[in-house]
Parts: sequence; structure tokens; C-alpha cells
Amino acid sequence: MAASSSSGLGKTSKGSQVFLNFRGEELRKTFIADLEFALEEANINYFIDKHEQLGTKLQNLLVRIEQSRVALAIFSKEYTTSVWCLDELVKIRECMDKGSLIGIPIFYKLKTSVVSNLEGDFGDNFRKLKRNNQQDLVRTQNWEEALTSIPEIIGMHLSEYRFFVCPFSFS
Repeated sequence: MAASSSSGLGKTSKGSQVFLNFRGEELRKTFIADLEFALEEANINYFIDKHEQLGTKLQNLLVRIEQSRVALAIFSKEYTTSVWCLDELVKIRECMDKGSLIGIPIFYKLKTSVVSNLEGDFGDNFRKLKRNNQQDLVRTQNWEEALTSIPEIIGMHLSEYRFFVCPFSFS
């Protein structure tokens, strides 16, 4: 499994309130560990994939997105190296379009324009992944549409981060 997103249920297993979509190899031990701590301190139920078994079907993660009220799409330099991240992002966008999910982009050490215009290493990684999956044109088009549309939503920009307990509630 490409370490990408998000599975440990924080707090309860009734259904996640917040789904974390991120590139695991890059962020799991730094930013995500701190984010998990902040969410737990604020009693916010969340889902990340660290407890999923290797070989778990992506469909299980997509169901978790559907069950969530909020999804944080955390864009980082290596995000576009993961098919799983991009498939999850497409599902997030679909749920947002239906009005069943609030999607919040977080730009971790990236400018919004790098994501929406597929620039720099972020864009190069995407183009390489797209070439490697050229047999599935619809899928790669969906990835690109999600990548270029999600940044249009007001999100957070983190060049450096210091964590705080989240001041919001989803109850």
C-alpha cells in the first residue's frame, strides 16, 4: 500500500468527523503526529490510515470519506507521488460537490498556485504518475480536475507550523 492518507480512529468508531488525506511517508511522523495530538486534545473524532492493514482495499478508505463530515486535504511536495492520495482527493471532491462533506485544503510548505497550476516538483511528480497510469485516462483526468479545483477553496498555508488545539467543534 502506498502510504498516503489517513486510518486510526481518534476517539470513537461511530464514524469519523474528520478524514485526513495526506502523503504518509512525508508527513506522518511530523505534521500529522502533531495534528493528531491537537485533534485528540479537542475531542475531535478523526480517521487516518495508520491502523489499516497492508493490502486494505482503497474502497474501505473511500467509504470513510463518505462517512466523514470534514476532510482535510494536506498538500505537500510528495502528495502527487501517491495514487491513493489522488483517488481519495477525487472522492473528497465528489462528496463536496454533493454537499455531504466540507473539504479544507492545507498547503504544507507549498503555495496554492503550485497545486492549482501543477508547478515545480509537485507538478513533475503528478505528470510522472499520470504517464505511469496513462492506460486509465478517465482516472487521471479526475485526478487533475480535483487537484486544480480544490485549491480554489479557502484553506490554510503552512510554511512552518506550530500546533495549537483546534478551536472548532463539529458537534
